[in-house]
Amino acid sequence: MAISKVTGPTIKGIVSLVPDGIEDNLTDPYLSYLDQEALVNATGIRFRRKVSCTDLSIKVLFEKGIQRLLNELNWDVKSIDVLICVTQTAKVAIPSIACQLHGDMGFSKSVIAYDINSGCSGFVYGLHTASHLLSSIDKPNSRALLCCGDISSSITNPEDLSVRPIFSDAGSVTAIEFNIEDRNTSFFNLETIGEGQKAIYTEKTEHTNWMKLDGIDVFNYSASFVPKNITHLLEHTNFSITEIDWFVFHQANKLINETIRKALVIDIKKVPSSLYDYGNTASASIPLTITTELSSKLKSGWVLLSGFGVGFSIATALVKLDAVKVCIPVVTDL
Repeated sequence: MAISKVTGPTIKGIVSLVPDGIEDNLTDPYLSYLDQEALVNATGIRFRRKVSCTDLSIKVLFEKGIQRLLNELNWDVKSIDVLICVTQTAKVAIPSIACQLHGDMGFSKSVIAYDINSGCSGFVYGLHTASHLLSSIDKPNSRALLCCGDISSSITNPEDLSVRPIFSDAGSVTAIEFNIEDRNTSFFNLETIGEGQKAIYTEKTEHTNWMKLDGIDVFNYSASFVPKNITHLLEHTNFSITEIDWFVFHQANKLINETIRKALVIDIKKVPSSLYDYGNTASASIPLTITTELSSKLKSGWVLLSGFGVGFSIATALVKLDAVKVCIPVVTDL
């Protein structure tokens, strides 16, 4: 395990963005009525979001999210010191989405800007990276924007019933601020189980790279390693389950998330889910769940965030949230 802590940076705002295109697993033409019901019951996923334009870049969602969040927080784009984009579905390999956004939106030239190629654990990895970067900058106050999300439909074979009924398109932007006088500390446990790299992967065909998923492997790695990762972090920080107000897991599917919850003996009321309405939104799933399920409930307190999946990668954070500006999901015509 790789446990670390950082003092000073805190989450100040979160906005999530989803396209207005909705697909319903209960009317899936590739499934019989009985299979439709069984799939929704097992995965917890009924509706999924999908962009209408197959050539759309995740950059468009990030840009809309940045504009919205800066307005909500009354932050000037020139006040940003760090810009990190987490995605696995960039339309071009170079330049990075972060650099594209930097060039299009008028950020300062002194901004640290780059992409992270990561999936389901990407939000927590990005939060860890942004927090440590902010704490290292030689100034009393600094700010970061963390963009996470994917256009998963661009790498999904519509006939692959192990993938298509699970994944959704979505993006998110999180604002993080460092204040030298703030003694708030966040804790992280980041791990990689590389032997599980074939649990979720892309396979090149004649025309594109399709996502492939081994459901049994994904379940086994999640059930075996995620509870241990969370337990180790709690033991290291001397926190008990009862001291934590909310547990926000990556939205893999109902079976996996319930298995993790039960293994840790967490009250189901403390584990919000956005699966039914939004499906698995990769690195955007944790912030999306916060904005959809906790926007009216989030008060000062400790929240455990745990992302897990592609890699096989696991990342858990224990953070104190206070006065966070949470924007309900922005539905955009894409």
